[in-house]
Amino acid sequence: MLNDMPGWKKMRRVMWSALLIVVAVGFAAAQDTSSVEQKAEALREQLRGVTNKQAELQTRLTQLEEDLKPENIQRSVAGTGTTDANGLRDQRQQQLERQKASVEEQLRSLDASRTRLEASIVSAEAEGVRQRAAALGVSNAASAPANTASVPVVPSLQKKQQQSVPQVKRVRHRRVSRRRAH
Repeated sequence: MLNDMPGWKKMRRVMWSALLIVVAVGFAAAQDTSSVEQKAEALREQLRGVTNKQAELQTRLTQLEEDLKPENIQRSVAGTGTTDANGLRDQRQQQLERQKASVEEQLRSLDASRTRLEASIVSAEAEGVRQRAAALGVSNAASAPANTASVPVVPSLQKKQQQSVPQVKRVRHRRVSRRRAH
């Protein structure tokens, strides 16, 4: 009987087209969200690598600071037979100081990388949240008419809201009138 109606076939095609568009948009949004999540995970992995490298360099820096103590420099060159022990100690100290400066520079660089990665992770996570919200908005918009019809209206709540508004106005009016009376 419905198929006999003149506009039914056209309406059915339009409904199917709309449904396919909503499904395609939802699928594309899901893929976008997945790629953003993959990007965030790759950034987290890079951050773990930077953190591990920082820990290794921090351990190396601690060792270099220990090696730079005069007694340790003396101990390290004690086994070397030379007529210029002071020159050898100075040379060893300079070598250790260069290594220490290099490690400190690497730590500063890694700290900057860590800061950039953390900001990128926050940005990627925010983008993922935005895309999920947009995808939910699309699917909620498609199902909104069906959902709004099923929401029951609570008459007692409406009455309470209507009663509370005039009471607030009366209280304000009383306060104003008291001020005028003084």
